[in-house]
Amino acid sequence: MRVKKFSHLSSTHIFIILGIGMSHATKAKYLSFLVVFTLGTYFLIQNIVSHQHELITELDSAIPFMPQFVWIYHSLIPVIGATLFLLVNQQRNFFNTFWACIGASVIIHLIYVIMPSFYPRPDIIPDGLSEQLLALTYEIDNGSNTFPSGHVCYAWILYLGVRCSEQAKEVFGLRNLFLLWAIGVTLSTLTLKVHYVVDVLGGFVLAFMAFYSVRYLFNKFNTYSNEESNT
Repeated sequence: MRVKKFSHLSSTHIFIILGIGMSHATKAKYLSFLVVFTLGTYFLIQNIVSHQHELITELDSAIPFMPQFVWIYHSLIPVIGATLFLLVNQQRNFFNTFWACIGASVIIHLIYVIMPSFYPRPDIIPDGLSEQLLALTYEIDNGSNTFPSGHVCYAWILYLGVRCSEQAKEVFGLRNLFLLWAIGVTLSTLTLKVHYVVDVLGGFVLAFMAFYSVRYLFNKFNTYSNEESNT
């Protein structure tokens, strides 16, 4: 049955779905650097910068607390890694997404140092899997470094990377799937009480600025302009 279901796919579709193009070793190298740089810098700043600003508004207080969103919140790193490793195939788009994440990370961490913000964690009774994972999250991530939201920023950068990819042109519904995922990650930061509304807005704006700034520079300097298309 599965053979019949996918028998209509051409070799082009198969190459696109599997992400054949850039070597997996090259992708793994850059993705490892991205994770180590981003997380290392984040936790370093968290341990040396004191909390100063709370940015809560009435809208933040009105948003319900929903621990169940912790699962999509923690999908960020696996989804970014798997998507860039398996789906984003062309070098130009891969590095557009990669450098957008690196550039956004630098800006985010500079803001964390210049304007350290803090979100007081709500009390939680860990009586279920979602609550237990969230309690562990609160223990590891102490509530500092909120503005802008890195989760929101990186999720929307990935969405833009997929949206501009050849895969999105060939695989029906791929753009919408990642759009829904980015929206879900965004909502999770609010319903888990780890980010303020202003943090979300800041992360969203920064994502578009970072992605399209890198894209502009690639166009200006003809970076990867002669890359052969896999299609």
